[in-house]
Amino acid sequence: MTWAGLVWKNLLRRPARTGLTITGVALGVALIVALLSITEGVRTTASEILHVGRADFGIFQGGVSDFTRSLLPESLAGQVAAEDGVEETSRVYLFVTPVGPEESFLVFGLDPADFAARRLVVVEGRAATGAEATLGTRAAELLGLGVGDPLPVGGRTVPIAGLHQSGNDFIDAGAVLPLPLVQELAQRPDEVTSIGVTVEPGRRPQDVAAALERRFPGVTAITEPGQAVRVDTSSRLILDAGWVVAVLALIVGGIGVTNTMAMSVFERFREIGILRAVGWPTRRIAGLIVSEALAICLLALVVGVGLGVLAAHLFTASGSLSTLIEPRLTGSVLAWGLAFALGVGLLGAAYPTWRAIRLTPVRALQHE
Repeated sequence: MTWAGLVWKNLLRRPARTGLTITGVALGVALIVALLSITEGVRTTASEILHVGRADFGIFQGGVSDFTRSLLPESLAGQVAAEDGVEETSRVYLFVTPVGPEESFLVFGLDPADFAARRLVVVEGRAATGAEATLGTRAAELLGLGVGDPLPVGGRTVPIAGLHQSGNDFIDAGAVLPLPLVQELAQRPDEVTSIGVTVEPGRRPQDVAAALERRFPGVTAITEPGQAVRVDTSSRLILDAGWVVAVLALIVGGIGVTNTMAMSVFERFREIGILRAVGWPTRRIAGLIVSEALAICLLALVVGVGLGVLAAHLFTASGSLSTLIEPRLTGSVLAWGLAFALGVGLLGAAYPTWRAIRLTPVRALQHE
């Protein structure tokens, strides 16, 4: 019998107990995967939102539940533009509304005079004028609309003057309308959700952002995607609480594996004694116990990854997070899930392995 076959046979001796242990560890893995995939989604969203129009960084209202809830006075853009180190500012109103089959369609309100609007590349049709819209190329494919078609937005119909492409996934998957029109649709006159900032050549965006935060209390200047949770408090609360639960899951999972493997060793005292008597060294006995624990955790990893991805999408779909966030399963997320599973396995195997290698053949064979 192969080593893998022996491990598998031992795990199937008590299938119910093994299954329950796998389930417990899988829930811990699922939590890790869900948390980290949401975090990756927040970072991706932040990267796109921060750099609308190739801005160096974005200014948001601090402490809001998500990006779309940020509200700043439109006049703040002029004040920021006058500060040292700031080259230009661009006012942005991000409006989320149902459009056709899309329940959360992105509409960007931009002023044609600001750099974010000037840097849009119209690939078909013409630039919008007045109460017209340009539609991103991805959005056009998704909605099946083109130049000249009406775009239903917020209870109004706006003609599509052209199709744009910017290299920003969110703008290319949404529509751009004049800022006053979007403010009217959102019923937020003279307000914006964020202000894009470009800095003067030779200046560090981080330094300028820090100076603006000191100058204008209550705003948050985000220069890196990893800082997004400073604005998106819903994400921060879920992630902070989730990490506490993840640590508890590691402990509980380790205890569960320890119990399963300890019971397995106890039930196999005589078998272990026979193996020792026929020449198995202690390191091989230890390897068998550790292999069984790791096999349980690797099976839990497979189940947990699937559950974690599902849970992450349920979190975002239920509205607990911003509708802008889409969980992302990356290599680093999988690596953390694997590290958690292996950590639980090694933690759970420690005591049973120690107990097994301390058994002498005579004592084990005498065990009833």
